Amino acid sequence: MQRSPVEEKHRLWSRVLADVLVARLNADAKFAKLAGKLNETIQLRCFDTPDGTDVAASYRVTAGKAELVEWVEEPAPAALRDQPLDKTRFLARTSAPYRIWVKLDTGEFGVIDAILSPHYKFEGAKLKVLKNIRSFQRISEISQTIEKRY
Repeated sequence: MQRSPVEEKHRLWSRVLADVLVARLNADAKFAKLAGKLNETIQLRCFDTPDGTDVAASYRVTAGKAELVEWVEEPAPAALRDQPLDKTRFLARTSAPYRIWVKLDTGEFGVIDAILSPHYKFEGAKLKVLKNIRSFQRISEISQTIEKRY
């Protein structure tokens, strides 16, 4: 018997999984409380997904709610790899190859491990991100609880 699409585990760094993450964030009282004063957009970039693409996902967090505002997926290596950070649009941006995102999602890598990795790049307002680190950690915690495939 085939699984229905609703029962299927979605792959990390797929658009449908990003939508599931946003729904879970918006249903989470702890995230709402932690991110209640945020009004920022962040961008996460993943290079070399199993589909042979690069992805840039932009999330806006406003008053404790999250929204996926942009999803760009192009064949790797995509031109988005070379785009400078637009500080007028984004508080911060992180970029890493798919294998690093898997390590972060499975808990094999912690945030400090990622920051120290030459394969993980953080750009943007570091102090403002640190001030709101618990909000961003909550996003990671919720992502890790979503059943998915790698």
